[in-house]
Amino acid sequence: ASRQWPADTAHALCAVLRSRGRTLGVVTFLRAPGRAPFERPDTAHAEDVAARIATALDLAAPTRAGRP
Repeated sequence: ASRQWPADTAHALCAVLRSRGRTLGVVTFLRAPGRAPFERPDTAHAEDVAARIATALDLAAPTRAGRP
């Protein structure tokens, strides 16, 4: 299935979700027109958030599989 960003999206920043050497997905941050473009500090923050999300997903995987 094709996914599209909202029509009013002016800026996008994607960060890869990786944990223990595995790629789990991607998180995308969007900004509307009138907002400043993403800058280097935004990228660093996005990568930190992505790492935390990936760790949480990785830790939740055994629970989803029915293991303790």
